[in-house]
Amino acid sequence: MSSIPQARQMRASLRRVKAGGERFLGGVLPGATARRLQTRAFADDWAAANIDAKQAHGPLWIVLGDSASQGVGATTREAGYVGVVHELLRRRDAWRVVNLSRAGAGVADVLARQLPELAALTAEEPAALVTCVIGAEDVARRTPGLDITLRSMLAALPRGAVVATVPLRGPAADAANAVIREEVVRHGLRVADLGFTGGGPGRGREAVRLNDVGHATWSRAVMAAVDNPAPSQEVTPPHGIPVTPPAQPADDAHEPTASAEG
Repeated sequence: MSSIPQARQMRASLRRVKAGGERFLGGVLPGATARRLQTRAFADDWAAANIDAKQAHGPLWIVLGDSASQGVGATTREAGYVGVVHELLRRRDAWRVVNLSRAGAGVADVLARQLPELAALTAEEPAALVTCVIGAEDVARRTPGLDITLRSMLAALPRGAVVATVPLRGPAADAANAVIREEVVRHGLRVADLGFTGGGPGRGREAVRLNDVGHATWSRAVMAAVDNPAPSQEVTPPHGIPVTPPAQPADDAHEPTASAEG
């Protein structure tokens, strides 16, 4: 019986070793090669972390998206917006995260690959939180039929999921964001407004330029959406994820408490 957990742990360890080698090479090689190696290292790190998270207990956050949700652009995986938000959530409860995002993913990839993975992971119990940051690749590449694919994806997300706006400028980004803002109302979703973080359309996966500061900004937008009232209690509590209040000092135990009207 113990062979299965041991095999999983071995796979996680191998992924981390591979990621370590990719990080080392990325630190000594230049330019685009370094970025590709960082992308691979983050993907292997997340693959290892996902194995651990699936065996752990606690509220489950499932991440859908592209390279930004992998943390690409940040100095470390933990400095990516997912890592920052996860740390904030862990201050509230024993939150775990399974990151299904993939570098280079578009809306069609979320529909065809990530949402089926989400369904498999939540077949017995729904996730406490689902977030989706996607669309920049499609806008930058001018993917045909994006409005139709985007509407299909939004309709397939669980109620209460957090969906981010496309952080680019231009008619294509504006059209995509108009679809997002319309469909979230229809399907009971929440919006994380990421503002503008782009380097201009037509740059493929380089369209969104993120660093540690940018990821930190995104983390604040995502947390604001997480703590907004959810349209359905099936996903998160109606007033967001609760924060456990700090224990009162002993000296204050007999002091009167202010009323809600006071």
